[in-house]
Amino acid sequence: MPSDPHRKPVWPRVLGQRRVKLQLLSVLESRRLPHAYLFHGPEGVGKDAMAIELARVLHCERGGEAACGVCDSCVQLDSLQHPGVRFITALPVGKDEDKDDGPLDRLTAEELRNVQNELQAKGKDPYRRIAIPRATGIKINSIREIRREAPMSVAGNARRVFILSHAEMLTSVAAHTLLKTLEEPPPNCMLILTTPNREELLPTIISRCQQVRFDPLTEDQISAALVERDSVEQSQATLLARLSGGSYTRARELLGDDLMQEREQVLEFVRRSVVSHHADVGRIIDDVTEEKGRVRVTRFLHLLLLWFRDALVLARDGAIINIDQQESLKKFLARYPGSDIPAILGEIDRAISLVERNVYIKLVLYNLAGQIKANIR
Repeated sequence: MPSDPHRKPVWPRVLGQRRVKLQLLSVLESRRLPHAYLFHGPEGVGKDAMAIELARVLHCERGGEAACGVCDSCVQLDSLQHPGVRFITALPVGKDEDKDDGPLDRLTAEELRNVQNELQAKGKDPYRRIAIPRATGIKINSIREIRREAPMSVAGNARRVFILSHAEMLTSVAAHTLLKTLEEPPPNCMLILTTPNREELLPTIISRCQQVRFDPLTEDQISAALVERDSVEQSQATLLARLSGGSYTRARELLGDDLMQEREQVLEFVRRSVVSHHADVGRIIDDVTEEKGRVRVTRFLHLLLLWFRDALVLARDGAIINIDQQESLKKFLARYPGSDIPAILGEIDRAISLVERNVYIKLVLYNLAGQIKANIR
């Protein structure tokens, strides 16, 4: 493989992340692959995409630094159906599931169909956010399956790869079981953990992985991808990229005719949280949660986070994202100059984490409204 650090990085399926690509290409060239990686960084910037692409390269039948995309192995990975690669995510716990069951054995036919559809969709679109009902954590039986399969050989003597997406969702018992595999890794096996919240992992798990930090994507990278991959008109792509916080996944979730309405709902939620009664806050919460559930609420919370981030930046004379809402932000700062905005940002981050863990959504939003009111003065 060429070692010129200025060459154009391969793996066009993965947006940006030039530094990470060069780092992984160097490791592939040296053939000194670690037994475990920890890909960490913001949500929606390509950690899962890179993990899948690395697995694709390791299993491609043509070899080389880039996967061919057409061999049987590459085609199987297009739907995450490769026998030598396991993509592990949070799953529902099946009825009467015990320690000898596989992670899918006790699921209902509908649950199993949902899981299979989500995994196939993830293979085709690695920036897609997986959404499986009742999936509150990566369960112990998923890790037991890793321990059973890790020592098995793979055709062509390729590395068996296990990708643990959102590893921070490991249950406590699953995390400690995974640690045993990390402490005594089988030969010819690689684990790739991905997470936006590295601090939620056990320190002992972190210490046994080679860490790779992923950066937020630039607005230009996100805007170009929206135009090229999602056929978004340029002016809308530019706005979505500005609102995305460096996340291509989040930018795509903001797509739709209701974006401007959702941004107005953010303003209304702030107003009602500060000055209105419980019933008034409840009406806006009902509107937010009425149709699209967890994904819709997560999107709303990210817009809320950006609004308060702009309030903090504007107070320090910085450049804001929501330029068209500048007057509302100025009025807020003038009326509530003593507000603890960093504390509010922390509460919104916490609410996002709770919603992603399937905690009761309306309760999370009611609590958040209370915390916003408590910190505005």
